[in-house]
Amino acid sequence: MCLLVIGTVLFINGVNGQTNNTMNGQASSTNRGQTMVGVKAGVNIASLSSFSGRSRISGHGGVFLHHPLNKNICIQPELLFSGEGQRYYSNAVEHTLALDYLQLPIMIQYYPVDNFYVEAGPQAGILISAQDKVGGLNGHSNVKGDFAAAQLALGVGAGVRATERILIYGRYNFGLTDATVYDNIVDHSQVGQIGVAVRFNQ
Repeated sequence: MCLLVIGTVLFINGVNGQTNNTMNGQASSTNRGQTMVGVKAGVNIASLSSFSGRSRISGHGGVFLHHPLNKNICIQPELLFSGEGQRYYSNAVEHTLALDYLQLPIMIQYYPVDNFYVEAGPQAGILISAQDKVGGLNGHSNVKGDFAAAQLALGVGAGVRATERILIYGRYNFGLTDATVYDNIVDHSQVGQIGVAVRFNQ
């Protein structure tokens, strides 16, 4: 996932180098009304609400469709891989609970000004894999049966447009359903995200 983030940044630098700055004003007024596709990637800082321990640092990445509804409001469905979970201690040994999801957020974005937006929307996730990894050792166990096959979450965030096509964003996703199925304690997924997105005309 780190390679994905690095590759995205390098790609963004290449796109930025080809941007004609003299056309930014004209392109901005034109592209605001266009439907665009894009790619995005970034860092996850994830935890589970009832666990004690450090957050799991992982990543996310995928594709999205950006569609303006009017001058100030846009809708953006996304399809993302998202590494989530938690670090915790058992018998003085640190474990990493690695939960990997395929996430489908549908965000409503509001632009109060041309280069800044706030957003909120629901997110549905499907659990791809769940592993309990023992720190300092190569061993890990499959714990997918201990976790719900799907979850719902609410996302809120904001972003700034660095250029006409490149955006920097932050988002926080809070799970609305129990991520676990093995006890009566409700474990909400909590994920902070920071990343970079690139939009393309269709």
